[in-house]
Amino acid sequence: MSNPRHLVITGASSGIGAALVRYALEQGWQVSGIARRNERMEQLANDLGELSSRFSWFQGDVCDSESLNKAMELAVTSRGPFDGVVANAGRGVDGELLEISPSDLAAVYDSNVTGVHRTLLAAQDRMATRGAFVAVSSVAAFLPIPRMGAYCATKHALEAWAAAARMELDDKDLRVMTCCPGTVRTEFFEAAPKPGKVWDWRPGSALQASQVAKVIFKQVRRRGPNRRIIPWFARGTANIYMIWPSLVEWTMRKALKAMRNKQ
Repeated sequence: MSNPRHLVITGASSGIGAALVRYALEQGWQVSGIARRNERMEQLANDLGELSSRFSWFQGDVCDSESLNKAMELAVTSRGPFDGVVANAGRGVDGELLEISPSDLAAVYDSNVTGVHRTLLAAQDRMATRGAFVAVSSVAAFLPIPRMGAYCATKHALEAWAAAARMELDDKDLRVMTCCPGTVRTEFFEAAPKPGKVWDWRPGSALQASQVAKVIFKQVRRRGPNRRIIPWFARGTANIYMIWPSLVEWTMRKALKAMRNKQ
């Protein structure tokens, strides 16, 4: 490829972000990764081998507009305008709502919603024509899950934000999309703060980060669809909740009671 297209990824140091870095490079794109942890980014660059010639990384935090803007400016100076931006950085908190402090909730919201907003603001004037912006959301946006109430709330808000952004930016030819995976096999749950009791519990069957990366990359490349919910059974359960919420909530309450009884 004589003039590789340029993809920017926040939260690129691990999990879905790192998998997407590798997959996009394998498809011939240039990639700029942004993350808080220098040592993880250095390790990722080393692990990429020959692919690293088209990879640049910059330290930046989606919760800090100054550092994020600096990273975006370095990325566009290094590899040119962005053909795609993936707002992947995010965080969670693992605990029942009465155990979660207001500051816990505010921190998750700042990363998962306001952080995506900061990412768009920092990227918008650095985008190429017909750019694509994908925010990594979750099936939890449509399916409230016990002990994940704070996280679910932020992803629900993110979906509304993305829909409004998509309409408002239509005249700029910037396509805003979301990818909504179910549980993904990453360090996400291990890294989440755990106020109160700690349970060894994971909802649903875990996807591989590489599976999610391929779906996101296809959205960027094709500029659609507006939303992808994966895997199929997560999409099915979310649809059932929309049609028959009392049934799903009854099932969730039963599962929560069983887990409490095990403690």
